[in-house]
Order: sequence, then structure tokens, then C-alpha cells
Amino acid sequence: MTKDLKFLLNIVKKASRLISKDVHVNAKGTKGDLVTNFDYEVEQFLIAQIKKQYPDFHIISEEFNSKEKKSENYFTIDPIDGTINFANGIPLWGIQVACVRNGKTCAAVIYLKALNELYYADEAGAFMNGKPIHVSNLAPEKVLYTAVNSLSSNKENGRLRRDFYASAIYFTWLSCGRLGAHIFSYKEFPWDITPGIYIAQQAGAVYAENKKFKILANSQETINYFENMFN
Repeated sequence: MTKDLKFLLNIVKKASRLISKDVHVNAKGTKGDLVTNFDYEVEQFLIAQIKKQYPDFHIISEEFNSKEKKSENYFTIDPIDGTINFANGIPLWGIQVACVRNGKTCAAVIYLKALNELYYADEAGAFMNGKPIHVSNLAPEKVLYTAVNSLSSNKENGRLRRDFYASAIYFTWLSCGRLGAHIFSYKEFPWDITPGIYIAQQAGAVYAENKKFKILANSQETINYFENMFN
């Protein structure tokens, strides 16, 4: 395990202990988004820890550094991904962090605390609760998949499509084989997708993009299947 990953695991576990049942929910912006006291508290803690150990790295984070630009060396932080789920007592949410060094993601952690599932990856591969994970080997027409709401097709089999409203769920469940593909847009923020894409790819996921969307899937065959479906 690399030094960067050990650091991320340590601070994420500590940050998760800040979260309790004393949740205060507020409206965020004008689009119906929510934010809680723990979005702020967890992010502030993570930022402080990163600045101590990596003073020369930039930080791109949802609540306090959302306008920070990408650089060669930076961290991404999503303190509570799936805030709407979290605020409503639905256990589909997670803390997400990633380290980008020399322009490439080198370590990532996603902690689904309510489910007791800790996902992480570095150059050695992807793991959940200490055990190696890998994407599924199901055929394209048999996989469960997720897709952004703006995507639809009359070829789509809605029985297999799911939506959990949390990037942390989409990417980790793809990584461990519960899902076969996640289809997403170009409008996603770094803190939403950087940790999950890296963990999924280290678990064997294949990535592709076209003019309409980006996709991570368990195989190139699955990518071809969904590109035909949605194009």
C-alpha cells in the first residue's frame, strides 16, 4: 500500500467519526440541493489534514474549494456524496477522496459508512474491507446499470436500470460487481467522479466517452452495447 493511500485511509476513517445522528439540513442554492452540518465539518477536517501533510498540493472540494482549478498535484474531496440520501436516513452515501500526483490519480478512498463498506485503490489494485475486488463478468444484456436522468432510449430495458442518487454507490458497486455499467455526463464535478473512476478502473472497469456521455463498464462488449442503446 502506498504512502498516499495510507494517508487517505487514515484521514477518512477519522473524518467518519465526526458523523453522528445530530444532522442539521439546509437548502443549498436554488436547485433543490441539500447540505448538512456534516458536509461542512467533514470537509473542513479533511482539508486541514491534507494541508498539514501536503502543503504544496491544491484541493478541489465541493463545499469550500469548488472553483479551484486542476493542477499537476491535487486532492479531491466530497465530504458526503449522496447528501439527499444521507439527510433522509437512506444509507446510500459515502465520503470520497482522491490524490492526483503528476497529473494522474494515484490513490482513492470511498467509505460507505452506513453500509460498513470501505473501498480503496492504489497501484496494487482495488479493495473493499481489505479484500481484492473486481468487476463482474456478466454479459451486457444481463447487467444492472445506472445512467444519468437525461439519458433515455426506446431500446432501453428499464427493468435493469437503477438509480441510487450517489456517485459513491455507482462506482463502488460497479467495482465489486454488483453493477455492470455506469453512464454519466460531461457535467460531473471532479469530487463526484475522480475517486470512483480510479477505484473502478483498478478493479478492471473499462472507460470510454463519446459526444453524448462517458461510461465505465465491466467490459468493452458492455460499452459497445450501451453506446448502441443510447446513440
